[in-house]
Amino acid sequence: MNVPSFEFLGFATVVAALINISNAAPWRRSILLLANIGFVLTFTHSPLQLVPFGGLLVLGYAGMKLVEVHKNKAVFIVLLAALIFLFCLLKQYTFVPHALFLQIVYFTVGMSYVFFRVLHLVIDAYQDALPDRVGLLSYANYTLNFTSLVSGPIQLYPDYLRTESVQPAALDQAAVGRALERIVAGFFKVSVLSPLLFYAQTVVVHALTPHLSPAQRVVDGALVLSIFPVYVYINFSGYMDFVIGTARFLRLELPENFNRPFIATSFIEFWGRWHMTLSNWLKTYVYSPLLLSLMRRFPSRSAEPYLGVFVYFVTFFLIGLWHGRTSMFVVFGVLLGLGVSVNKLHQILLTQLLGAARYRALRANSFYAAASRGLTFWWFAFAMLWFWSSWVQLAEFARILGAPAVLLATGLVLSSAALLLTGLKYLEESWLTLTGAGSPLASRYVRAAWCTTLAVVVVSVAVILNAPSAHIVYKAF
Repeated sequence: MNVPSFEFLGFATVVAALINISNAAPWRRSILLLANIGFVLTFTHSPLQLVPFGGLLVLGYAGMKLVEVHKNKAVFIVLLAALIFLFCLLKQYTFVPHALFLQIVYFTVGMSYVFFRVLHLVIDAYQDALPDRVGLLSYANYTLNFTSLVSGPIQLYPDYLRTESVQPAALDQAAVGRALERIVAGFFKVSVLSPLLFYAQTVVVHALTPHLSPAQRVVDGALVLSIFPVYVYINFSGYMDFVIGTARFLRLELPENFNRPFIATSFIEFWGRWHMTLSNWLKTYVYSPLLLSLMRRFPSRSAEPYLGVFVYFVTFFLIGLWHGRTSMFVVFGVLLGLGVSVNKLHQILLTQLLGAARYRALRANSFYAAASRGLTFWWFAFAMLWFWSSWVQLAEFARILGAPAVLLATGLVLSSAALLLTGLKYLEESWLTLTGAGSPLASRYVRAAWCTTLAVVVVSVAVILNAPSAHIVYKAF
């Protein structure tokens, strides 16, 4: 079953109606379990296709129970290694010997997101950081929650448990209104805006030929570089709007995953606004433990900032590897790691050179902030080339454009992003002021009219085009 789709909406509506019959936790958990199983079965033709994925879940649950009782560090490390290896095997990473791959078709939808949840439970169980012992029913519902199975967000268990059974989120008139707005906005982004951007990206890529004029090469090169990041943002944030709104009808609260990432003025800040649940997971389970371990090994106050630079690189290199199995994603990870680690090193050196107060003043300077915003977008767009293209495509782009056009296109993206994203920031802030509490634009009548308009556009496009449900980029991970 595709997410988002009208079919998914119908399925979620039935589940929401059943769940809201009673506030009793056993009832809610039972209905959610049946819904989760039913949702997973829509992706398979045979229950046997679920066996490998089930093996990962069983190993995770058994491991969590084992480390709950036996706080043995060696067992814990072996268990983590086994889970990571099994995940890499099932996802068929290229560094795993091909002979070990299962020669059958099996279910992998959402496996990467489930893997993060399983690791989190095992690590927290070993560290006694879970609020309570996790029962089998809660484990299954948490890992397979159908509202966030396909592409996240990556919610931590204590946050999930709070609304799943401890304190279900209230579903009053205001909450229903906000949830409907998120669903409609998400559907509009994914079904209307996202395909338009993907079409524009496809047209620009296909238009790259050796016969273009020098000016056209520069403009097309800049568009090739800059359209895809915007497309991914619209596509993925639209999916998040949709599932966050849908989950709300089940009395569940999913975490936000985006916070206007393109207004960020540094690459580190960008990752605090983009795919936030992934960033926060890695910060908790990779960045902080690794930095703490290195600080214990090298207890020098002067070395501490530079250890942070190194750990930033490692953490974001892993983010790149998580996204894919090929050499393209190795480079993607290196570029992400370089982005944050160089950013951190830049902060350290400028703070030492100027002092904290003057550095803060520099960052507050409008010109510096706009230039930093443009540089952040450009580096992310550059790294994303290894996310969506292949080595053959990259070589073809370089051959057609040539070095001068590549350099000029880079400058065009940098300057355009600095101007446009700064303008966008001020427009967003003005819009938030205009639509704040007490504003006529914030009235429920205006919002209802706006959402109705978007809904009509979405349904009209779906009827006219009779196209299949929109593709979600992050469904592949």
